[in-house]
Amino acid sequence: MNAILKNALGICKKVTDPCIDFIDKKLEKFDPVWQAEHGTGGLRSRYPDDGSGIPRYREWRGVRDTFQDYVAWLRNVGYMGAMAAKSPVHVVKGIWEYRWMGSFLGSFQFVDRIFEGYRGRELDIANIHGNAIVRILTLRIGLILANDRRLGGGPMSDFIIGLDETVPPLFTAGFPTLNAEPMQTMPEFVVCDVDQNLDPYYIDVAESYGLAPDVCSRCSAETGVALDDAFPVFGKLVLSTNQPCNASEATSMFQRRRFHQWGIEDYPFVFAMQHNEQNGHDYTREELKQAIAKIEEVYNVKYDWNALFKAAANMNHQNEIELEKWDIFATPYSPLSGISESLYKLVEWALVNGHDAYFNKVDDKVIQIMRQAVDDKYLPYKGKTRHRAFLWGPSAMYYTDFPTWTQNCWGLTIVLNMDSTMGHNHIDTEDPEKALTDLALFSEKGVMRHHAVGGWDNVDAVWAWAKRLNCDMVICNDNVACKGMNGVHGMLEERARELGFHFMFLPHDLEDSRTISRQEMRSAVNKFMSVVMGEEPLDPTLVEFDDSKAW
Repeated sequence: MNAILKNALGICKKVTDPCIDFIDKKLEKFDPVWQAEHGTGGLRSRYPDDGSGIPRYREWRGVRDTFQDYVAWLRNVGYMGAMAAKSPVHVVKGIWEYRWMGSFLGSFQFVDRIFEGYRGRELDIANIHGNAIVRILTLRIGLILANDRRLGGGPMSDFIIGLDETVPPLFTAGFPTLNAEPMQTMPEFVVCDVDQNLDPYYIDVAESYGLAPDVCSRCSAETGVALDDAFPVFGKLVLSTNQPCNASEATSMFQRRRFHQWGIEDYPFVFAMQHNEQNGHDYTREELKQAIAKIEEVYNVKYDWNALFKAAANMNHQNEIELEKWDIFATPYSPLSGISESLYKLVEWALVNGHDAYFNKVDDKVIQIMRQAVDDKYLPYKGKTRHRAFLWGPSAMYYTDFPTWTQNCWGLTIVLNMDSTMGHNHIDTEDPEKALTDLALFSEKGVMRHHAVGGWDNVDAVWAWAKRLNCDMVICNDNVACKGMNGVHGMLEERARELGFHFMFLPHDLEDSRTISRQEMRSAVNKFMSVVMGEEPLDPTLVEFDDSKAW
């Protein structure tokens, strides 16, 4: 039966392929990538010059890719529709109550924008990842709103553990009757990638209360969310933390007061700042034990090690595939790179963390495409890549679509980003004591800690990553309000010269696009590529454009 079906599909393909190729040839002048190659336009040609960043029409990618992209778009519509249908009253109340819920309405435009110019296998993987991201976010937003006490509450209102977004939720899998939800992820962390104009409002709220304007804009925005009383209200306990930096400690203090107003207890899950030494691992291990004990006490439940082991097995599988991906990234044949890789891994690690086996299926599907690409010696982006870069870059790289833009404009592919190098060690799935030891190391390598906190060795590791991935360039996002990273400029530049890497600082103010705009960030790259590298852009329409009002 399978052989008959295979033969039928083969015959069908022989008939349809020539037809599709004929149509593609006739319509290729509408493809913005073709337009850039032939000097008749480019990827920005379909946008009005009004700063909105909203195109006049969808990108034509050829019959196959346009159809595949449209099907992926429909899946995202389905996920959002399912969220609204499951709890329509709470969703409507959430949109009415929370400013940040309105920003999520721009998700369709966001997904379209971050995958501009993608074709073939790059687009296949990007849409697999994009669907997975929208799926998990809609599930989580639906769960939060349906159980938000401010909106009327629900059956899970008392069975949710609040986590600081930088605390890896894997260890909470030992409480299978509870849900762990990062507090800041929906109101501030993820949504700022979708809407560049949201966080400035919360930053202004924080500064209007007297917070200094020169602090990290992420910490300032999270403080503004707290002061604006824009956190959803659920659970009995929140695990706050001191990571990744000192500014986040102050943020936790402001947030704590708001949680207490709603009768939610706060427990500080404090990580060792110097976390590369054995005593740091031992300390984190004890912190994990105490956090587990606190959850047991507050929720009157017992820790289930078998439930943890099941989730840890999921995480181990994901990390095994991640390590294989890194081997493929070191070759020129990987159809996965840029924002498609980094945004997916950030969500999979920081939000899912082994709790959802669906992501194992996604990883299995993607690694098969990547393996086949290596076998076929497939050159992504039609072989236009000129440079391979390792990027040290947090949120500003997402809302600016930075990796997508660098590839389309300059042929500069972001092979891997800092966010993808988080904890990838194996977690023991048989012995509780060994599992705790492994979880300690895993938790220490959380969001932004692997290259920003814990000593010079962690910062200096960017060069080892770049070398491992066969990169010729390192881009370090220069957060103007990050006091820690501002102190190592000279050392990083010296190391780049010493090791022979092309190196640039990318100025930004993290979540505040008013200080340094998207175009200012792009202009820094434009100057480097044209003046230092002496190169011409692949798509001149992308060199300078106005997207100051974009989502």
